[in-house]
Amino acid sequence: MTDYHPKTQKDLEQLRGELFHMILFSMAWSIIGEYALNFRDFSIGVGFTLLAVVCLALYSIRLYDMEDELEEGDDLAEPALFATRKHRKSDRLYALILIFEGIAILITWSILLKRGHDNWVIPGFAAVAGLHFFPLAKVVGLRSYHVLGAWICALAVVGYLLVNSGRLEVQYVNALIAYGCAAGALIDAVVITLRAKAMFPRYRSRWR
Repeated sequence: MTDYHPKTQKDLEQLRGELFHMILFSMAWSIIGEYALNFRDFSIGVGFTLLAVVCLALYSIRLYDMEDELEEGDDLAEPALFATRKHRKSDRLYALILIFEGIAILITWSILLKRGHDNWVIPGFAAVAGLHFFPLAKVVGLRSYHVLGAWICALAVVGYLLVNSGRLEVQYVNALIAYGCAAGALIDAVVITLRAKAMFPRYRSRWR
């Protein structure tokens, strides 16, 4: 799950934070998908995403319940001071990655619009979003982020090729990319809940 194996409140907070990260990520991309389709799918995609998000959000309440029972330093596998410094460094790297992702998206958007390639905007955004998961995987210790990042980058490449070939209208390509990203995030959210179960086995009753 992580590069080291303590089971503390900080680890639980990180899992919960990444679960909500995936929830927000999937919601954002499903909205982009609906916008691309102009709601011609009768909002089925958004409806399914919202249903999954509600289930995951309710499930995450159990993480809060578990945190109430955990004491700081529970099952700590390394000195507290070292763990604290490591967490602070991770928090800074996490923030920097998100900042650079935002800057990269703005730069990509500006360049593509200036060059008249607005049809490449969504594939470009997906490429940036996918790439940011690779360094993030190391920072938060989630190997599944490598798979998610590769999946989103693949969607961006396929979308770019489809747009250039003209085999599919841009709106449908954008919807395909968006819902592909949303689906990947929802699957990863499920993986995170499973990792939480594995990390805190003596609290299995909380997951039933």
